[in-house]
Amino acid sequence: MSMSSGSDFDTILRQFEGISLEEVNRASLMRRKDNKYLFSFEHLPDLLKMVRDDYRVLEIDGYRSQHYHTRYFDTDGREMYHKHHRGLANRHKVRIRRYGSGDLHFLEVKKKNAMGVTTKKRVRTTGMDHSALLKEEEFLLSCSPYTGSGIDSTMENSFRRITLVSHAQTERVTLDYRLQFSSKESGEQLDLPGIAIAEIKYEGFLYGSSMHVALRKSQIKPRRFSKYAIGMALLHPNLKQNRFKQRVRKVHKINNDFHLTTKYQ
Repeated sequence: MSMSSGSDFDTILRQFEGISLEEVNRASLMRRKDNKYLFSFEHLPDLLKMVRDDYRVLEIDGYRSQHYHTRYFDTDGREMYHKHHRGLANRHKVRIRRYGSGDLHFLEVKKKNAMGVTTKKRVRTTGMDHSALLKEEEFLLSCSPYTGSGIDSTMENSFRRITLVSHAQTERVTLDYRLQFSSKESGEQLDLPGIAIAEIKYEGFLYGSSMHVALRKSQIKPRRFSKYAIGMALLHPNLKQNRFKQRVRKVHKINNDFHLTTKYQ
């Protein structure tokens, strides 16, 4: 089923109570713990049905699913990628993300510390070109060891995102699907319509999360997944990726199974 034309899917999203962007920003959880889950797109409608009474869904201009486009930056030696591959603490990701179809761009720096806590800092910028980094040297140096002149774009991705916020606003769930990755180096593009990624961002304890319960009932287990790291590994098999091989194989398997399933429906 194509989500863009799936009236059943739209009907499910309409059964949620809506929440505005202003309200979501009050629950932005810029410092949080997070759990990620990789699964087949086919599970997404049922998961939403299971939790529709426990969350509100972000609605912007009448749409309950938004388009995101991201450009990632790294050093020539791919230092950020390799730090992630080695599982090092206090590692960073630098990206410019466009939210929605308009002109809302943010330069964002994510840092994961030794306790597994992710901190995100961001500043609004214009466009996605490298010049935006050069204009924001002070911001980059305030929250990362990198300068704009020391890093360049490596990869882009785009996806659709559904954002759910718990009624108490202590938990946020993002559900990403229709992922595309493209390499700035080779120009190769990879479409992954068969996979979906859930991320539960929370303060305190995970056991109170309705989405966590729904995922467990669906036998979907937490799985660490970085769009940047796995996207780079998928696009560049020559990169060192021993620790990512299992996740790369899982992505291919889920996507191939989805193609086979939809082919014979």
